[in-house]
Amino acid sequence: MHYQHLSQSRAHRAARHHLPTRERLRLAHVFTRKTCSLVAALLCAVPLLYLLKVVLYAQP
Repeated sequence: MHYQHLSQSRAHRAARHHLPTRERLRLAHVFTRKTCSLVAALLCAVPLLYLLKVVLYAQP
């Protein structure tokens, strides 16, 4: 199963390499946007989880 994933990943890279430049840039932009969204979500979630922990452990 792991080897299949690696070969798929290699195939995707090879397919991406043969795409037109505009399409590669579009895919890179989509990847960057998704990555930024994920980082933003994590940055929002961490303080909220910390506050929840503080509130739950502060109960007598």
